[in-house]
Amino acid sequence: MPSHLRRQDELNQVHFTTFCCYRRLQFFRHAIVCDAFIETMKTVRAKLDIRWLGYVVMPEHIHLLLLPQAENTGDPVPISNVLHDLKGLSGRHCKAALRTVWKEKNSLGTPPLDAWARGTAAKPFWKPRGYDFNVTNEKKVIEKLEYLHNNPVRRGLVESPEQWKWSSYRFYEFDDRSLLAMDWDGGFPIV
Repeated sequence: MPSHLRRQDELNQVHFTTFCCYRRLQFFRHAIVCDAFIETMKTVRAKLDIRWLGYVVMPEHIHLLLLPQAENTGDPVPISNVLHDLKGLSGRHCKAALRTVWKEKNSLGTPPLDAWARGTAAKPFWKPRGYDFNVTNEKKVIEKLEYLHNNPVRRGLVESPEQWKWSSYRFYEFDDRSLLAMDWDGGFPIV
């Protein structure tokens, strides 16, 4: 991995991370797969006691803003542990969700997805690497939240952020906790 893309595992700092589906296949075009990922976020939060600050699930990638610090104790949690658990669990759960779609429809909707589905046991769900960096100031936290919330709009998937179900936007704008409540009230410092 190029040095400018190496993981910055600085403890007790907010992280912005991005990781992509295997071969950038659009696994998250199916709501059941998005649900599986959101449920995995809840599981990882409960297991590691970390704080989710923002997220967006795009058709072929994920953006997360998180504080890998145990909320109850303040102990740091290495970002590598968070990503290992999140990608490992979500890969298994999302593959199972895709198998459900495949069994019901005998198709995942596109030839590349169908080709992948014929051999899901041997093929990964995630690309091995991702991108992340430490967010060290308030301005950058807000910038990254706006970036991830507006990603579906920039891609032309929706006209406004509130129309995209799979993000933290509606939590912050409307206190909508129906999918996943965030662990931040918007105040600084984030501790």
